[in-house]
Amino acid sequence: RVSHTIQTMNNIVIRDYLPSDKDSAMQCFRSNVPDFFSASDEAWFESALDEPDGPSFVLIHEGSVIGFGGYEVSSTYNSAVLVFGQIHANWHGKGLGKKLLEHRINHLKTNAQPTRYLVVDTILKVAPFYVKHGFEIVAHWKEGFRDGADRIDLRLVLL
Repeated sequence: RVSHTIQTMNNIVIRDYLPSDKDSAMQCFRSNVPDFFSASDEAWFESALDEPDGPSFVLIHEGSVIGFGGYEVSSTYNSAVLVFGQIHANWHGKGLGKKLLEHRINHLKTNAQPTRYLVVDTILKVAPFYVKHGFEIVAHWKEGFRDGADRIDLRLVLL
């Protein structure tokens, strides 16, 4: 596996997630509870860190993890799924989510088997971010998440 590092803005680096990033990634996740993630998803996130199903990346600023996100490619369906994209709450609104999304899309296009779709499920509050970046809403599930939040399914056509 080739390691990928990108220099972005203001001394922020995007690189492959390492097990040594786990505690910081967990802090990043907790900073987004309850506004963007449910506390009940913490164990699921931790298992995704311990046993990832695809590549995962961190945003680093001055040695600290300030963002995390990955993707998984389905061997059954003609799609890849974005997983756990997040920016530490202290860093919201600075364009870093866009940088992380672009990094994951570019990595997928250059390193994974070609897939027609890139999909993501998220909450109503986050869906406009993905729509702004070319995704289309394909489903809206009332109370579709275990915590009762609405689930929005989106996809981006890659091929």
